[in-house]
Parts: sequence; C-alpha cells; structure tokens
Amino acid sequence: MSDTKNLLSRVKEKVAHSVKAANTEDAIADPRAPSWIKYVAMLTGVLAALTGFLTVRATTLTNEAIYESNQAILSQTEASDAWSEYQADSIKARIVETQLLASSTLTPKEREMLTAEDADLRSRQPKSKEAAGDKLHERQAHLSEGLKRLQQKDMLGYAGMAAQIGIALASVAALLHRRIAFDVGVAMGILAVLITAYVMLSAFLIHA
Repeated sequence: MSDTKNLLSRVKEKVAHSVKAANTEDAIADPRAPSWIKYVAMLTGVLAALTGFLTVRATTLTNEAIYESNQAILSQTEASDAWSEYQADSIKARIVETQLLASSTLTPKEREMLTAEDADLRSRQPKSKEAAGDKLHERQAHLSEGLKRLQQKDMLGYAGMAAQIGIALASVAALLHRRIAFDVGVAMGILAVLITAYVMLSAFLIHA
C-alpha cells in the first residue's frame, strides 16, 4: 500500500515538474525562433477579436432580418384588410345602386337615403384602395430590407471564415515555424477585414 502511495507521489511530482518546465520554456523566448514568430500572438488576438465582433454583428443582422420579415407580414395583413374593405364597399354600393334602379316604389326620402349611402360607400373606396397599395409598398420595402440584412450576414460569414482560417494558419506557423503559413494567415486576416469594412461601409451609405 505504501509502495503504491510512493509511486503516485513520484508520478505527481514528475507531472508537476513537467508542467513547470513547459511553462518556463514558453516564458523564455527561443533564440532559434524566427523574428516573425513574435507577431503570431498579435495576429491571433486581432483575428479572434474580429471573429467575436462578426459573431455579434451576424446575430444582430439575423434579428433585424426577422423583424423586417414580421413587419412585411403585418403590412401584407393590413393590405389584405384594406382590399377586403374596398371590395365589401363595392358590393354594398352595387346593391344600393341596384335598389335605386330597379325599384319604383321608393319614397323620395328613401331614395335620398340610398343615394347618400351609395355616395358614402363610393367615397370610401379610393381611400381603401390607396391604403392597400401603400401597405403593399411597405411590405415590399420590408422584404427588401430583410434581404439586405441577410446578404450582409452572409458576407460577414465569409469574413468570419477567413478570420478563422487565419487563426488556424497562425497556429500552424507557430508550431512548425513555417513563414508561408504565417503569411497566408496574414492575407486571410486582411481579407476578413476588407470584407467587414465593405459590408459596414455599404450599410452606412445605404442608410445615409
């Protein structure tokens, strides 16, 4: 039993010593490492921050696209209601006009009342038709805005992919001391920044 405890104790000491040695080696710069290796951590940090921003922005764009879609549905419903009101007034007016034409037993007062009702129904129709058209335009505008948000989200998705590839290449460069991996990682990071800048600038210009 004591031998087992001693063995476990020695194993723990070995593990602790190995971890301490590894940390010490990481803390001390390797004189054989190329000069560019010191920029790997900076590149990784910048791309990680950019990836975090892109994730948050993509979520915001998704929520905005959902909002625009809901507004489009609401506008479509209101347009349908306005158009239904227009059709209902048209039917009622046609019934009143039929009564005025077909009936010869109407008193002057009844004829006056029906004529006034017909005029009121016909006067309401242009407003209902205009309201339906306006709501349809609003629906199309909301759909267009939602589509723009989704397109921006897709572009930022490509930027996020480029940033993640840059992080992976930076890690490979640090492990293998391969300058080509670092250079390509930098290029992917620049590409991610350019795509992000393009999306943000285009969105600003549209709403300006």
